[in-house]
Amino acid sequence: MLTHGQPEGHQFEILKLISQLTHETGQSASARELLLRILDRPAQFSRYTELIDSLLRTAGLFPYATPDNLSLPDLIAYEAHRPLDYDNDDVVFHEVQAKVYGRLMSNENVILSAPTSFGKSLVLDALIASGKFSNVAVVLPTIALIDETRKRLSRFRGQYRIITHPTQPLGERNLLVMTQERILDLPDLPQLDLFMIDEFYKLDISRGEPDRGVLLNQALQRLMRTGATFYLAGPNIHALASSLPQDFVASFVSTSFATVVSDVKLMPTPPKGGELEALSSLCAQLDGPTLIYCQSPARARVVARSLMAAGVGEYSPELQEAADWIGENYHPEWLLCKSIPQGIGIHHGKIPRALSQYQVGAFNAGHLKFLVCTSTLIEGVNTSAKNVVVFDHKLNRKNLDFFTFSNIKGRSGRMMRHFVGNVYLFRAPPQEDLPTVDVPLYSQGPQVPDSLLIQVDDPALLPRSRERIEKYRSQTDVPLEVLKKNSGLDPQSQIALAKYVRRNLSRLADNLAWSGWPEYEKLQACCELIVNFLHPVRGRMHGVSSARQLALRMNVARGAQGDVHELILRELANPIETPEPDDAVENVLDFLRYWPGFTFPRLLMALESIVSPILQEGGYEECDYSAYASSAKGYFLPRFVAEVEDYGLPIQLAMKILRGRSYNAETMDDLLGRLERAREGDMNDFETGLYRTFVEFL
Repeated sequence: MLTHGQPEGHQFEILKLISQLTHETGQSASARELLLRILDRPAQFSRYTELIDSLLRTAGLFPYATPDNLSLPDLIAYEAHRPLDYDNDDVVFHEVQAKVYGRLMSNENVILSAPTSFGKSLVLDALIASGKFSNVAVVLPTIALIDETRKRLSRFRGQYRIITHPTQPLGERNLLVMTQERILDLPDLPQLDLFMIDEFYKLDISRGEPDRGVLLNQALQRLMRTGATFYLAGPNIHALASSLPQDFVASFVSTSFATVVSDVKLMPTPPKGGELEALSSLCAQLDGPTLIYCQSPARARVVARSLMAAGVGEYSPELQEAADWIGENYHPEWLLCKSIPQGIGIHHGKIPRALSQYQVGAFNAGHLKFLVCTSTLIEGVNTSAKNVVVFDHKLNRKNLDFFTFSNIKGRSGRMMRHFVGNVYLFRAPPQEDLPTVDVPLYSQGPQVPDSLLIQVDDPALLPRSRERIEKYRSQTDVPLEVLKKNSGLDPQSQIALAKYVRRNLSRLADNLAWSGWPEYEKLQACCELIVNFLHPVRGRMHGVSSARQLALRMNVARGAQGDVHELILRELANPIETPEPDDAVENVLDFLRYWPGFTFPRLLMALESIVSPILQEGGYEECDYSAYASSAKGYFLPRFVAEVEDYGLPIQLAMKILRGRSYNAETMDDLLGRLERAREGDMNDFETGLYRTFVEFL
């Protein structure tokens, strides 16, 4: 009756059933679901508020209970679920949150597998608010999550120094909010009392991105060395692999406790070629904010364009100025600046981070009704979506497994806003089969790459692993400390590179022995070695299909000095490919983020660490690629300017604010301070809104 029918006249019978379910073994989840459905229909149960509050207490759903309606015993239980010294009197834990919080406050390690709506982050916030932990590290899978978490934790900046960048100095009490790469780049860790790894299933290198998984395992090892209490959290995990060592002591809490309900609705299979029409027809009928999952950025564009053509969405004058700004700073024909005013956002890995953050904010505020997204949004960023439409049933060209599907499904509904979310499918969901997570740092199985094994502390190496890496300890081509310093890179490839350079040193030396800023021939020589040994390019990889093309694109990016608009115009002027504006914009953004913004600087510094000693051995000058690598990482902009995008401030706006000022910031904090002290002056309303949000959460 609560799912499909009307409960009028049967309210008491429904509440009686819930009461029975709360006392039956194995039926607590059913009781909670029915209660959440009742909360979604408050007018129809208005006569029974005191009874409902009592049932909410019995079911452990304390956050939804009204304390004024509780009996004294229930009120005592309610108050017992408040976190210690929390800065918001309205916050009360649900039953399982309180258990996890209590264990962590007692310095007990916890590995938590729970639904998306469980409230894993609230537990962390309460631990920090308690003041018990002087230094806390939070490891997150994406920079988008760093910004969301930094903003959420900014209320603690009076008690802690919040650090998101490896160049920022430590304070007396610190909150480190970083990706695994940044944790590894930190010169020194403070004496940690607590660390959390969010989405911990990414430790398993058989899932998702194996290269980043290797680095996450390294980060885990570095954090474990501190002896801090740890909190690993993630969704929908069946179990941990049985290969964990005896000193990896933790409580594994696997729960289905959810604070929202997701109704899965299987739509009729559309005829071949009619999928987009079926999607548009469905979206036209939906009420409330809606996420639409697509398998790729290209597919997201197709879907957004189809929704616009069908007239789905509503014109939002609040977003027109944002669209005009996007058109001026990127390209006026880019689909994003046409879709936004119609209430349709686009969110994927090629969109600049500040624009992605802006769209999530506009979606949560109700200005964007639809957000067409890929897995980048599904993996952790919180929205207020009532509906999720799974348009594509693939990820990376593979069918969605139950784990990924569950994560997508979990994005429907939002605690205190949408008690019941809707998930719409165009094909049957995958068969239920939740994964067992392997931690290769400890399992050290045959599938674990040598690049991770050489990082494992010697006492933790299994005999078979010690035997595997003995060849790296006994060889003399590349010192073991250099192999380890180049995190995530195959040691065998590094050794092959060193042997090649030694054999061909007389021919290569002139193009490798440079410092500062390379001439084009020297840059190309480095790109050849990088692509041939350290990072093979297969097909077209983020706009690059060869070493020559990598060198050319890096050189063009250097010439543009971070001017994205200029790079887009150059891309459009390509006489060979003649891309459409959408392709030109996203090709440029994709290249910048992947190559200069992340991958190339790391590879270039790895190349230096291998080549420089060989040059010195041969009587040549050592090389120093650090200046070029550092500038490339910042898109060849003034130092640290590119990083402000992580704080929700577009690069173009940062440059506008800094115009006429000194760019030479010594530290990230120095630049942030200069931006914070700027005047709004000639900013338009859109820019002013972004700037004020930026300053508010610094």
